[in-house]
Amino acid sequence: MIVVLDASTLINLVNGEVLAAALSLPGHDFQVSGVVRQESKTVAAALEAAVDSGALAWLDDSMISANQFSEAKADWQLDDGETECILAGHALGCVVASDDLAARKVVISKLGGGRLLGSIGLLRLAILEELLEPEEAFAAYKLMVARGGFLPEFDRADFNPPF
Repeated sequence: MIVVLDASTLINLVNGEVLAAALSLPGHDFQVSGVVRQESKTVAAALEAAVDSGALAWLDDSMISANQFSEAKADWQLDDGETECILAGHALGCVVASDDLAARKVVISKLGGGRLLGSIGLLRLAILEELLEPEEAFAAYKLMVARGGFLPEFDRADFNPPF
């Protein structure tokens, strides 16, 4: 399954120090766009390292026309990276990972809730795949919030399977 990451999720995963765990989820191929790369300057080193290691790939944004992008941007009122991720999700028939509330609403509206993930969903998948212990995932979530992530409020019990 292809997962297109937007800047909010990418930054949260880096800030939570769990990018490597998330990107190693079996059966998931993660991609990021050039626009998201530009929006994620604060985590550029981690992004480049993930691409260099093969854990993360660059999205082929040539599948999105300038007209599609302009129309979607005007209609959805999202930033460039979120708009591009959702359009790529539509074109590829894949999942979009976003922690931005407005973008999440558009993903649900345009692609359906089954094609939406975010940092918390990726943490929970990492727990289920035994890549992270629940305590580690909760600690990562707390780091994300402490480092500026706008995420819903969770407590430790929210990271215990079943979800």
